[in-house]
Amino acid sequence: MIKFSIIIPVYNTAKYLEKCLNSIFKQKFSSFEVICIDDGSNDNSIEIIKKYNNVLLLKQNNSGSGYARNEGLKIAKGEYVLFIDSDDWVNIDYLNKINNSLKNNPDVLIFGALTYDGDILRKGNYSVNKIPKKYLNKTFNKNDFKKDIFKFPPTAWTKAYKKEFLIKNNIKFQNIKIGQDQIFFIKSMLLADKINVLNENIYCYQKKRKGSVTSIKKKTEFSPVDVFYEILKIEDENKKMILDKYFLKAAFWISKMRDDLKKEYCLEFEKILKIMKTDYKNDYYAFFNPKYYDSYLILKLKYIISKLKTKIPYLKDKILKF
Repeated sequence: MIKFSIIIPVYNTAKYLEKCLNSIFKQKFSSFEVICIDDGSNDNSIEIIKKYNNVLLLKQNNSGSGYARNEGLKIAKGEYVLFIDSDDWVNIDYLNKINNSLKNNPDVLIFGALTYDGDILRKGNYSVNKIPKKYLNKTFNKNDFKKDIFKFPPTAWTKAYKKEFLIKNNIKFQNIKIGQDQIFFIKSMLLADKINVLNENIYCYQKKRKGSVTSIKKKTEFSPVDVFYEILKIEDENKKMILDKYFLKAAFWISKMRDDLKKEYCLEFEKILKIMKTDYKNDYYAFFNPKYYDSYLILKLKYIISKLKTKIPYLKDKILKF
């Protein structure tokens, strides 16, 4: 049986693709397959992939990396699945180190990533140093980390996943342009029986590549709202905390939207605001009233004020008692 299936969505990354693929085929560990899914590239990405005889190439119309990864999962033969973005690369001992960390047969293995801007190493949010040390030398699951879920890197490419675990729990990527791995991350962390951490940075992330979805300053996608609705379907004792994180992301997204889409986006945001006001009546949502023309700073101020208003009755009571 193949140990690892490496799934790589590709979209117009010809400039970076050889570095990515070479870093994989230079691995000393040999039990792996590479599945590239071309997401409708209009550069010479496909021609580059075809130079590698041992790469399985799938083609699709431009549908996003989430859809591409799901297609790769359908045909993956490996015991574990790894996801690599086509403008990133991995360390020479990437597969060996992952394989040596699977002795406990975890559902999810977490590792760290270094962040690069071109060839320059930058400070990033995906380093294993960001993970609380108490999780580094133990096997754990949601009963252990509880509210610490967002102290782990939320990306698909900082994990190795047992394929059987993903299939059994129907864990898939959302078919959206931005944040398609958020539900994948949340579900896998909440449903895994065994999670381990490989205490090394073995992945190299290329930050804000020109032309990438995440590098576009003005947003045209309603992705945070789409993620919010998927979280609503999850049953977990910490669901409110998770919902609130993505509710706020959706709120601050207002200031990032392209001007001609702000009104439409705000109408969609108001629908999830209504849900939070109904389900959590005594929280700050009742006082939170963002407008489509609000800047990030105004939205932040409105959030702080709404939080303070929820504490007014409590503060009055404390003052009277004093």
